[in-house]
Amino acid sequence: MVAEEKIKQVGELVEEASQSGAVVLSDYRGLTVAEMTSLRKKLSEIGADFRVVKNTLLRLALDKSGLSGGDAYSGPTAALFSRSADPIESVKVLVTFLKEKAKGEIKMGFFERTQMVASELLALAALPGKAVLQAQLVSQISHPIYGLVYSLSSCQRRLASVLGEINKKKGGER
Repeated sequence: MVAEEKIKQVGELVEEASQSGAVVLSDYRGLTVAEMTSLRKKLSEIGADFRVVKNTLLRLALDKSGLSGGDAYSGPTAALFSRSADPIESVKVLVTFLKEKAKGEIKMGFFERTQMVASELLALAALPGKAVLQAQLVSQISHPIYGLVYSLSSCQRRLASVLGEINKKKGGER
């Protein structure tokens, strides 16, 4: 029966890892049960799951799903599986939570099936959100167009001003 439960758990982990845009392995030492519950609640609100998993089962599951975790399978390990539309958001929540509590640490992870070390994940978490990046991109794309429109309209304004001055000199109305 025990072996069947482990096989079932590995199958569930394989499915979660395959559907996730981000998988992050972290050390959760020092977090209390209340803190873990709070973190899980925050992550579930944005479409992510945070699970404490045995290292051997996690290694098997990630290998089967095409993700290889290297040497991150030592000590207590919890895995973040993000199925949200913006997986960076769940990584941000995890990193922020661990920093606020000054407990635990990021070991390594996968973003869009690319393996990343802890420093890369921390840099990823420091990026602005998807909506902010999209707004910045639109702004950068539209800036030259606004400049062109302003330049073209300034020529028309100057022409109108010159014609107005000519009209004044010839004795026309204001």
